[in-house]
Amino acid sequence: MIRAARMQRGMTAAELGERIGVSRGVVQRMEAGEPGTSIGAAFEAAVVLGIPLFDVPAGQLGALLDQKQQLNTLLPRRAFQASHAKPDNDF
Repeated sequence: MIRAARMQRGMTAAELGERIGVSRGVVQRMEAGEPGTSIGAAFEAAVVLGIPLFDVPAGQLGALLDQKQQLNTLLPRRAFQASHAKPDNDF
């Protein structure tokens, strides 16, 4: 949900991290769902991105989660595609 909302607003992970006071790496780990990230940082990110946390009716929560998961499947895995070509070191 955080990644989709961030990308929808055109923010980079570094920009979101700066707004909530964490590094770009923490934002990326949060978006990946790693358990070691701070719940406070996740709440801050949700507030900055306008993601409702506590005011969603229980019946709509599942539908909202399904919608966000479908949106995540459409997003690219990475914003920057690394080249896997081996460097030519033949001088």
